[in-house]
Amino acid sequence: MAHAKTMVIDGAATLQGSYNWTRSAAENSEDLNLISSTVAGAYSAHWRQRLAVSAPYGVREDWCRASSAEAR
Repeated sequence: MAHAKTMVIDGAATLQGSYNWTRSAAENSEDLNLISSTVAGAYSAHWRQRLAVSAPYGVREDWCRASSAEAR
């Protein structure tokens, strides 16, 4: 899976890039693109698809077990 940092706002605007939502990122020149088009719908649909097949991890041990099982 690719690592994507994307925010869809009101289903109409998309922010996408390498920007970390931290104070230090705001003070540095990290990449952040504003896309105002129908791409917001595509990102939203993809997120909903990923959410539909996701399972919550209650504790760190659950995450570690899942990661080691995938590595086999």
